[in-house]
Amino acid sequence: MFFENLLHHPTNFECRLRAFPAVFFQNADQKKIKEINYGGKILLPNSVLDQLVRLNIQYPMLFKLTNMTTQRVTHCGVLEFLAEEGKCFLPQWMMDQLHLSEGTHVSIQYVSLPSATYARFKPMSTDFLQVTNPRAMLEIELRKFACLTKNDIIAVEYNGQLFEFKVNELKPKNAVTIIECDMNVEFDAPEGYVEPDYKTKNEMPEAPAPKLVTPANPFAEGGYRLDGKKKPRSPYVSESQEVDPHAIEGLQLGPIVPDFDYKPGKLVFPRYNYKSRVVMEKELAEKQAGPTSSFQSFSGAGYTIRSKR
Repeated sequence: MFFENLLHHPTNFECRLRAFPAVFFQNADQKKIKEINYGGKILLPNSVLDQLVRLNIQYPMLFKLTNMTTQRVTHCGVLEFLAEEGKCFLPQWMMDQLHLSEGTHVSIQYVSLPSATYARFKPMSTDFLQVTNPRAMLEIELRKFACLTKNDIIAVEYNGQLFEFKVNELKPKNAVTIIECDMNVEFDAPEGYVEPDYKTKNEMPEAPAPKLVTPANPFAEGGYRLDGKKKPRSPYVSESQEVDPHAIEGLQLGPIVPDFDYKPGKLVFPRYNYKSRVVMEKELAEKQAGPTSSFQSFSGAGYTIRSKR
C-alpha cells in the first residue's frame, strides 16, 4: 500500500505520507524530541531511503513539503530513516507552518536548492535582546537545519530558552540550503520592540538653581533713631536698584548630590543644561559687586568770573 504513494522518475522523487509531531514517535526520548523540534530535519521511513538510493539522488537530501489542502510549502532535510512505514515525523514549528494536524497527508518531494548567501531574520520576542552574542548563537543553532524558506517561523532552543525567528529575506532565492555555505546574517527589530525616546540636546533639563544661603545677621531688625524717624534713603540709589546683600552673598554653586538609588553594575550619566563654570562664577562676581551709581561728581562744565583778555 505504501509504494502506491510513491511517484518517481529518473530525475525526481515524490511521495505522500501522514505527518505527525515529534512527540508521537514511539522510540523517542526527551532528548530525541528536542533534537527534532528545534531543528529543520524530519524522520522518514526506511523504504524512502531505498527509493532514493535507486534513483541515485545527490546529497544533501533536501525535500519540499506541501500541504495539499492549504498549498502551504516549506523545505527541510532528513535526520534519520527510522519512522514507521507510511508516516513521517516533523518539528512542531513545521507542523504549525504547514497548518497540519496529526495524521494529515503531506506531499514530500526531492528538490535541489542553491546555497544561501544572505539571510535576514526577525526575532519574535524581545527576549532576544538579552542574548550576549546573537550571531554566534544563531550560527550554532542553524547547524541543526539543512535549508531555509522565506516567511517560515523557525524555533530554536538556546540555554534552555525558546527563541522563534521569522525568515524575512533570503538570497539568492526564497528557498536555500545552508549546508557548507558562506552566508551573511542580519536581524530586524524584535516583535514588540519600541524604540527609546532619546532626547535631543535642546531638550536637556535645566540645571538646578544655585542654593540661596542666608548668613547670620545679628542686627537684622535694623536700628532706631531717638526722634522716631527712619534712616533717610540715599539720593543716588533708587528703590529698584536696592539689592539685598544677604541674597547676593548667599548665592553659591549647588553641591554634588549623590545618587542614593544607585544599583551596582549600572552607570547613569544625567545630563543637564549647565552653563560653563567660568560664566557662572563671573555672574556671581557681578552680583556680589552690587549695582553702581549713575552719579558722577564734577561731570559738568567749569565757569570763571573773570573773562579772559
